[in-house]
Amino acid sequence: MFQNVAIVEEINDKNLYLRKISKDDAFFLFESLKDERTTYYLSLGPLKTLERSKRLIKGYLKSWDKQIQFNYIIEIRDDKNTEKIGSVSIWNISWYHRRADIGIWILPDFWNKGIGKRTLTLIKNISFFHLKLHRIEAHIAIDNKRSINLFKNAQFVEEGILREYLYLDGRHSNAILLACLHRL
Repeated sequence: MFQNVAIVEEINDKNLYLRKISKDDAFFLFESLKDERTTYYLSLGPLKTLERSKRLIKGYLKSWDKQIQFNYIIEIRDDKNTEKIGSVSIWNISWYHRRADIGIWILPDFWNKGIGKRTLTLIKNISFFHLKLHRIEAHIAIDNKRSINLFKNAQFVEEGILREYLYLDGRHSNAILLACLHRL
């Protein structure tokens, strides 16, 4: 692993929090990933059982311990309530090359509220200033205009098309490669 990194378990921007995923999030994942609007473009399809959700989180936590993947739950908090609204991940980390992939999903009720852009700002902060990565990238289905616009608005640059990179809805689909570099 790259030296002098800090593993961040929680970070916030006012009322928006990213916190390390926990076993207590199994039901949230199970219930949230039933909606096709949320899962259509995810490589992680609907979770068929609560047990599958628990196994998924167990794997995420093992990857966290090995420092090869970091999964966060996105929450909105105020003085009285905490509401889980999505997840964001840093994965496929190459410590040698100082790069990683990122992925995000947010429940449809919270779309178009600026939460995605704020979340990407926080994940860039973790990636560049705490994990000391130089490059983060996302591979987004070419027809997922909402996500493409989100990443571009968060200063990710389109670098090219990955032909038949994703397998969605029973067919191979092209993906757009978007990347963000850490510039001092």
